[in-house]
Amino acid sequence: MFDNLLENIRCRFVNWALVFMVRRGKVAELSLRDCWKDVNSCLVCLPREELDKTAVEIILNRLRDKFPDAKLTLLTLPGIMNSPPLEIAVKVINIQKKSLNILGLPLRQLKDEIIDIRPDIAIDLSPDYDSLAAYLCRTSRAKVSIAFANHQGDLAYNYQVAPHPSRVGLDRYRVLAKYIG
Repeated sequence: MFDNLLENIRCRFVNWALVFMVRRGKVAELSLRDCWKDVNSCLVCLPREELDKTAVEIILNRLRDKFPDAKLTLLTLPGIMNSPPLEIAVKVINIQKKSLNILGLPLRQLKDEIIDIRPDIAIDLSPDYDSLAAYLCRTSRAKVSIAFANHQGDLAYNYQVAPHPSRVGLDRYRVLAKYIG
């Protein structure tokens, strides 16, 4: 019970920090058509819970097809139980609990590592809103950040994909892949 309480407090603090980050940042208009033309690096954030490898492969294969020369980087959040597919060359950053401070925010070293990637696109594969994933996608300073639609994600992502409610599991990730190109 104490762990759940602590995790809820951390999520609320991360959301507050995200609001602060957004308010002090500058908002620029963005043309998605122009963004798709020049992509050199993509950041994909895997969810905390188990995710079917096929879903990850669908997204990574679409990114590789659409942007063959782009560097792909995967962020694995604490608690993830799967590993990325080995057929696709990707850099993996495993985020451990020790990489986060007591409030659940990433330490400076981790933030710098994510910023150094300089992604043009950040994609959060969490099926539901995850405050840490949202914060990390925003921290990356990617021009385009994409996630599944959720009213809480309005601050962190500039594009949210809302598959039809009848689409579940892998179908949701196929819709996301179709959106990418």
